[in-house]
Amino acid sequence: MKIKITIENKAAIEAALKAVNGRAESHAYTTWGELAGLATDAETRLAALLAKKDWQGARLTATSGDKVPSAYKYSRSATHVEIERGASAWFLTYVSAGRIYASGGGAHLTLTAAQDAEAVTRLRARYHIARPKPSVAIAA
Repeated sequence: MKIKITIENKAAIEAALKAVNGRAESHAYTTWGELAGLATDAETRLAALLAKKDWQGARLTATSGDKVPSAYKYSRSATHVEIERGASAWFLTYVSAGRIYASGGGAHLTLTAAQDAEAVTRLRARYHIARPKPSVAIAA
């Protein structure tokens, strides 16, 4: 599956979500807008790490559902999705149904090895390492 996350593909995206969610709606991803929001979140995270030209190949894996009080001991239906950055847009590449508990879902950004190396290089350019100062003898 590879569906470009654009308003033009809204029907295809929502059909893919409906196919895995069945009747579940309250804690599941059900709309194109929710996936567009994930793409925006991923872009915000990537912008802090890499130049836009280096974003291709990055993936965001997310599970729907907010945290609920720990007294809520039952599992809830959720949606697992993976979106991947193409040359100029985000693509929905994976959708599945799942179960979550009180802790809820979340999102995790995955970089390629080249992106990781570039992010580390950019980070290291922002700081200096403190070197111990040589001790100086004081004449008495």
